[in-house]
This record gives sequence, structure tokens and C-alpha cells, in this order.
Amino acid sequence: MESKNATSTRKGWAGFSIVLGLSFLNPIVLHAADPVSDFRFDPVEHWAARVLTWALVAAAVLAAYALFAVIRGELNGIAGRSIMAVGVVILPAFSVATGMLLVFVRAGSVEFCASCHHVMQDYADDMKDPDGTGIAAVHFANQYIPGNQCYECHTSYGLFGTVEAKIHGIGEVYRYYTRTYDQPIEMWQPYSNRDCLKCHANSRKWQTVDAHTDEDMQDRLFDDRTSCMSCHDPGHNVRDTAEVEAT
Repeated sequence: MESKNATSTRKGWAGFSIVLGLSFLNPIVLHAADPVSDFRFDPVEHWAARVLTWALVAAAVLAAYALFAVIRGELNGIAGRSIMAVGVVILPAFSVATGMLLVFVRAGSVEFCASCHHVMQDYADDMKDPDGTGIAAVHFANQYIPGNQCYECHTSYGLFGTVEAKIHGIGEVYRYYTRTYDQPIEMWQPYSNRDCLKCHANSRKWQTVDAHTDEDMQDRLFDDRTSCMSCHDPGHNVRDTAEVEAT
């Protein structure tokens, strides 16, 4: 005859299996119900957001059940400790890791950058202006960069460029919410030509410009001794909010 503890443990695992099954079934059903697939569909963001939500639900349900069972003395042995470990350690740790991944991905979107309304909204509006003449507006209008335009232009090439951008981004978010930022805002360092040349240096259009094929000018451009902005329009044609309010 099955013991009371064994019965409770079995019921606990059965309930957990149902919750976990719904966790993974939910995003599948939601995605299948969408008749139109966006060609820019980002599977990381799509799945991470849904799995994270249901993992948190599963962790909360399982942890609550485990705590209640422990108090009643119905959850003992290896099976009981396993349920506790999954609900209190494994699923929460998975949720934190997934959440960090989701934030990492979403932090590169134009919407995220523009969410600092008092500081960045004017720059986002300038970039999206179809009649804009700044470099950002021209690139956006012609879709030279298909997505995450702010992030792509303000992040240097390679892994170290990404890490550097994220570190500075965290600092900027902190200064925004603590209202410790200065106006007019300034870039933390001069805009490097490398952030332009990482895309343009190998393009046919760039190589047909006489100034770009001149060896001395090439050296000056690649060494950052002459800025790309010295010939081209600025990245944004924006009057800072503080400057506008003062006039």
C-alpha cells in the first residue's frame, strides 16, 4: 500500500508536470495562432518573454506547494528535496538568467533608447523624420540599418564593443532615473570613425569617392585623425531641450 508521503510527492510532481507543460505549450499556441509571421520575427525575444512568465508561475506554484507540504510534514526524502530545489532554486535561477537575456536583447531597440523621454525622444524623432538631413535620418529613411539603429551606430565592433556599450548604457539608465544627467547631453567620447567604417569601408559606394581612396586621407580616417563628420552632416540635427526652453 502506498504511503501518505509517497502519495503527496506523486501528486506534487503531477501538478508540477501540468504547470510545466502549460509553460511550454502556451508560447507554441500563441505563435501558431498568429496567421502572419513578421519577417523580422526575433525568436529570442518572442520565446524568452513567454517562457520567463510561465517559469515564474511554475516556480511560485511549486514553491508554495513545497512550503505547505513541508509545514504539514508530507514532503520528505529525496523526492521532497528535489521538488524544493526545482521550485526554490532551479526555476528562479532560470528565470533570472532568461530575464537578463531578454533585457539584453530589448535594450538595443530604438523604443528602449527613446523611452528616456526627457533626453532621447528628440533624437529618435529626428532620426525618424523622413525629411531629415542628418546622418541618422538618412540611414533610417533608406533602411541602411534594418533594425536597432541607435544601438548599431553607437556600439563599436566586436564583443568588447558590445560589452562597453552595455556598461555605459547601464550608467545612462541610472543617471536618467536618478535625474543626475547633464543638459545639453554629450557623448562620453568623440564619435569614432570605426563605428562608421565597420559598415561603410567595404561598400562600393564608399570606395568610389575620391576622398576615400586617397591614401593619406584613408590613413587619417582609419586613425581617427580626421572625423567623418568633418565632411558629412552631423548625426542628428537636434536643439537640446534645455537650449530650447532657455530661448
